[in-house]
This record gives sequence, C-alpha cells and structure tokens, in this order.
Amino acid sequence: MIKEQRKELIETVIQLLLGLVFIVSGVLKSMDIYGTELKFIEYGNSLGWDFLVDYNMPLSIALCAFEISLGILLCTFLFQRIALRILTVTMAVFTAITLFFVIFPEKGITDCGCFGELLPMSMMASLIKNIVMLSLSYYLLKTIWYIEFLSWWHFILIYVIFFGASLFLPWYTAKDLSFYNPTGYGVGCNLKDKEAIILLDKNYEDVTNKVLSSSKRVYVFVLKHKPSSLETFRIRSTMDECRITGARCFALSSEDMELPIGLSHYYVDEVLLKSLVRSHNNGKITLRNGVVENVIELTDKYYY
Repeated sequence: MIKEQRKELIETVIQLLLGLVFIVSGVLKSMDIYGTELKFIEYGNSLGWDFLVDYNMPLSIALCAFEISLGILLCTFLFQRIALRILTVTMAVFTAITLFFVIFPEKGITDCGCFGELLPMSMMASLIKNIVMLSLSYYLLKTIWYIEFLSWWHFILIYVIFFGASLFLPWYTAKDLSFYNPTGYGVGCNLKDKEAIILLDKNYEDVTNKVLSSSKRVYVFVLKHKPSSLETFRIRSTMDECRITGARCFALSSEDMELPIGLSHYYVDEVLLKSLVRSHNNGKITLRNGVVENVIELTDKYYY
C-alpha cells in the first residue's frame, strides 16, 4: 500500500513539473512575443517553410496560448489521459525538430528559443530536455489505466476555455509594447555599460561615447521603418521641447530615412533596434546620464 502511494506521489509530481515547464515556457515566450516571432522566422527560413515566415505573429500567439493551456490542463489533472496523449505527441514533434537541427548544424539554429531569450538553451541541451520530457510523458501515459468518464465534447469545451484565457498575455504583448525586456535594455539599464551598443555616424565612425556621455536628458527615437505623419509630428514636438529645455534628441535606424531637418541620425544594426524596443513599431527611449528612464511607442495613445 505504501509502495503504491509513493508511486502515485511520484507520478503526480512528474505531471505537475511537466505542466509547470509548459506554463513557464509559454509565459516567457508571451512576455517577449516579438522575440518569439523572430524565432519563427528563423525556423521558417532554415526549413524552407514559408508559412512560418508569412504568419509568424498569429503562430507565435497560438503557440504561447497552446503551451500555457496545456500546462494548466496537466496541472489540474483534468482529462488526464487525453492531456498526456497531447503532451506525448507534442514532445515527439519538438524532439524531432530539435534532433534535425542538431544533426544539421549548418542550418544555423543555435538557440531553440524554448524559454525565450531569458533562458537561452543550445540545441543539444534542448534535445536532452525534450527526450527526458518525452520519456516522462510516455511513462505517465502508460501508467494511467483508467478511462475518462467525460466525453471528447466536454474536453473540447474545457480546453477552449483554457486556450482562450491563455491568449490574453501573448495578445496583449503583441498589441502593446511588452513590459518585459529579456535583453537587458529596459528601464534602469545603463546603455554606456553595454558593449553591444555601437552608434555610427554618416561616415560610419563610432560615436557611441560622445553621444551617450551627455549629462542632460536625452530622447532616442528608435526607428525600424520610415516614421508616419503622426510619428514625424511627435518627433518634431520633442525637438521643439529640446530647444526650450536644453535636452538632446537623436534617431537610431539601420538605414537612411526621411527625417526632420536638424535631427541627429546614427546607424545601428537591426538586432540592436529589436533589443532596445521590443515591438514592430518605432519607439522613443528617454535617457539621463545614459540610463534608460522610459520606453514608449511613438504611436502610443499615452505618448508624452
């Protein structure tokens, strides 16, 4: 009897851990939905699957919601056998994809993106993790002997509710600027201490120290595409404010753009633009002594 109870306890702990792994993975991806989207593009380009590239944002949101909802299902022990079947199939697919990139490193995928950019994981480490999770899920599936008393329609109804609730976080961070920046460039970061930040002038000379050493407040416009008329208006308004207060402002982009006359313009690579503002949209960063005070989208309704 004690042996059976111990076995049930171990199986319960295993299922809870598997569920928590999926919840954590889905939440971290959701909080950095822009990074998840770029990972889909990276996988799509490597595999030649255009749909991963063309529909990267909807797929990113759906993947995050799927992982969170499956994790919740596992942790609540509802429809246990069905949940474990889905888990086993999911881990088999993840393991096969990871194994492919381990065998063919020339495809260029070095980080699986399992937990976003907060917890980077090599493909080999990801393969080991996936094999362990696949083995545990298959073990649990074989030990669950009883039959579900509720029908598939009950399962679909419950899962749709879980999935719908899990859509909120990835949808929110896709719609608005994410409050989470795993690259370390968020509020409180001292950009002068970041070796990866290199600003180049029009002659492609490094002017990083010169630009960031100002003791006055500095407004940085992070431009990923040509500013819209509204964004241009807000840039001009900030420039007028700087003339009055003595603050400074400049723009960062990876290419030449049609910008307001008098606005200093420096070049950085696209990875840095992505890291500074985790959004597709253009943004504005407020600095003081090189430290980030605020990050906001130029089109944000709360812009100031």
